[in-house]
Amino acid sequence: MPLVIFGVVIFMVVGGMRRSMGGARGLSGGVGSLSGTAQAVSVQLLLAQGDEVKRGLQRVAQTGDPDTNEGLARMLQEAALVALRHPERWVYGNVERAQGAPSAADSQVGAWATAARASFTEQTTSNYQNRDPNSGYAHRKDYTFKPDGTDLYLAVTIAVAAHALGNLPPAGATNAEEARAALAAISSVNPDDLIRAEVVWSPDAEGEFLSEDEALVKYPQLSKL
Repeated sequence: MPLVIFGVVIFMVVGGMRRSMGGARGLSGGVGSLSGTAQAVSVQLLLAQGDEVKRGLQRVAQTGDPDTNEGLARMLQEAALVALRHPERWVYGNVERAQGAPSAADSQVGAWATAARASFTEQTTSNYQNRDPNSGYAHRKDYTFKPDGTDLYLAVTIAVAAHALGNLPPAGATNAEEARAALAAISSVNPDDLIRAEVVWSPDAEGEFLSEDEALVKYPQLSKL
């Protein structure tokens, strides 16, 4: 099973030492913006099939510009809206939160994204910050698969760290209302508040999905919505 990842990453530059993915942009506001607290939230969903959701996420990856705060925020908003437009496909979900220093919120989003990628072996679609909007997007067309008739689920993870995340729902057992509210909060993040954002989905090929057994093994923390 391939690793199918669409990742857009922005890092706070702490003391000039933090760089990743071929170069990262610091947020505006200077060193003063590194103080205080930040929030992080992750929404993970298993959707029943949903090739239209894949196409929507691929379109965001292909057309977005993660090299600016505004472009990254727009990509994040559009990715969240892709998921919000198809609640009828949501079957399982999980919402996680964290709060602390900006560097800790950044690291938590990285950990969530790494966990989402860890079960897969190959990347086929991506768009990372690299200070060149013409080359950040990559899509492999040579990947093929053989459906076996048992495939069902698409996994989508959307995670963000920001200095402010408005209207987050109270923490509790994940249900559809909590997932919807968290996605709405993610979609309204101010560009100047962004620290880091990542979106990961799998599988990526049209018509390919995870079987129920694969999905439950790879994402044991999810709750039925």
